[in-house]
Amino acid sequence: MSNQHESVRRSDAPATWVLVLGMLLMFVAFASCAVLSWSHIQEAPVVGCGGGVELGGSAAQVTGSGCDRAKDSVWSALPVVGWPTAHMGMAWFAAMAQCWTIGRGRLVGPARWLGLLGGLVSLFLIGVMLVDGYLCRWCALAHGANLAFLALALLKGGRKGPHIPAVMLGMTLTFAGVTSVLLLAELLLSPTVEDVVPASEFRVRPQAEVKPSDSDNSPSSGLIRSTPLKGRWRIGPEDAPIRLVMFTDPQCPDCKRVHGELEAILEERDDISVEVKFFLFCKDCNERAAQQNLNLHPNACWGATVAELAGEYGGPEAFHRMLGWLFSVDGKFTSAAALQPGFAKAGVTAHANDIVQAISGTGSLPPDKKKLFEADAREGVDLGLYYTPMAFLNGQEVKDVLRPGALRRAVETLSATDPEKGTSAGDYPSTALGRLVSDWQEGPRPNLGPDLASLRFGPDTAKPVVVIGDMAEDGFRRDVPTLLEAADAGKIQLEVRLLPTNKAVNPASGFPQPDRWVWGGQAAIRIGQLRQDGDLEGAKKLFRELLKTPQPMAALQNFVQSRPELLGREEASILDEVANTQRRWTSLRAYGVRGLPVLVIDGRLAARTQIRMSDGSSADALSEILQMVGD
Repeated sequence: MSNQHESVRRSDAPATWVLVLGMLLMFVAFASCAVLSWSHIQEAPVVGCGGGVELGGSAAQVTGSGCDRAKDSVWSALPVVGWPTAHMGMAWFAAMAQCWTIGRGRLVGPARWLGLLGGLVSLFLIGVMLVDGYLCRWCALAHGANLAFLALALLKGGRKGPHIPAVMLGMTLTFAGVTSVLLLAELLLSPTVEDVVPASEFRVRPQAEVKPSDSDNSPSSGLIRSTPLKGRWRIGPEDAPIRLVMFTDPQCPDCKRVHGELEAILEERDDISVEVKFFLFCKDCNERAAQQNLNLHPNACWGATVAELAGEYGGPEAFHRMLGWLFSVDGKFTSAAALQPGFAKAGVTAHANDIVQAISGTGSLPPDKKKLFEADAREGVDLGLYYTPMAFLNGQEVKDVLRPGALRRAVETLSATDPEKGTSAGDYPSTALGRLVSDWQEGPRPNLGPDLASLRFGPDTAKPVVVIGDMAEDGFRRDVPTLLEAADAGKIQLEVRLLPTNKAVNPASGFPQPDRWVWGGQAAIRIGQLRQDGDLEGAKKLFRELLKTPQPMAALQNFVQSRPELLGREEASILDEVANTQRRWTSLRAYGVRGLPVLVIDGRLAARTQIRMSDGSSADALSEILQMVGD
């Protein structure tokens, strides 16, 4: 009888390729979850998921990736315990791989039903992405591999396997082991709020060298706002030497980290007043997010509403306690019962029913809160905000507030100047325009090195300006005419380094490939051919013509028809020049450069020169900076 059972088991064993393919699929799912888990542990954006390349000077417009949206969704962590779904996935796929290995290509006993359950979870989470309108590449890869594995197990895997108790024990131990490792990683590798960089790295952003000058404290330039920056729900002394106004978001991981640092500071000091406003990356109460269909933090408007209502019923202390509780649960709650611990912490349990009714009675945000948050968001945009948190000390923005220890060091630096007591009603921050100018004034000085393939315009004795970009790209065509005008007036020397985004000319390009930019690669080749032939003036003339005309593709075709001898020529040397410029651009990523065009003005990197304001107009810092350079 024993031999008969062994014969059945051997005959049911799947082919070796089935076993190997199943292992590979589980490895893909495990590795995909590992990428997401590392992002959770490091509290950093998800790598390799898009959203990082920004063109046309759009760095002021947040374009978070689908993976970041998935990581910040309500389904990214288990309810109550808050354990990341990605961690759960890693342990799950490792356990299934162990079962598959011990079962020799079979899902045996309860493992088969567990596999089906895992498949249903994958289908559900794929549905969440489809409904919310985003694509998390790593999530999709993990779920796709899991579903492919399940199909393989059902269609090609065996059903009768040996040692069911051993298989289940192996699954359990593997799941527990991976979970333990991830728990240790969370404890040991997560960023902590501590001073980890030199004091010089932490300072308050200057107000673009402009200060209010008249008796009414109103600004003297468009670089400084005409009205003070005042928040809500002040805690701390009414007249304080150190006054903090913070734009925050209860679902923002960076806000959570900085809030923890702030709480530690407040425990040690009594000379700080704190006021709060919200900038919520949720299309329910942020017009800019709605325009871009951006819903990075889908529960943020509701969380902020709960905090505001807690403040209305319990005062500033209740607001801040509720906000702290919301951060502790990553701003996520799915029921009235889930809010009860927050009500208790804020001391507003007696008003819990009123708050719940306000946020759930109509199924939409209370109109007054929606209007309030939209006004906050517009104000944030007009201050140049494009990430959260954004902190202001005595009216001036805290530089590098996202870096651990930045807020503490900025407070200590300001305190050392013995500032006068006052209220936020006397604090005037920079405008978005002033912020862009200040960013340039405080910007890094990258060493670009020489580029023999560049075009130069303007006198050698003028202040240097370098632009790297694609002639066909929108931001390049917006900024370079202004630069050429300044060069022709003798105010600057402009050096143009062409970097086509077209992969046919620049294989290393990681930029999008819209059809309307294709001609930029051919333009770089034809301009390069003229320059290499010694016709530098002809190269400059063609550059100007292509930049000026509204029909550059037709103009380029007409030029090629007039110079047929350029066709069919060897282009390897020009492609090598493009590759060199690409390497120069890549080196600038160390300074946070992610897009085109790149501007280095008088040796300093101008990270952004345009921000679209809340009324649809643009804050143009380029003209302001050029005026400063030319004076």
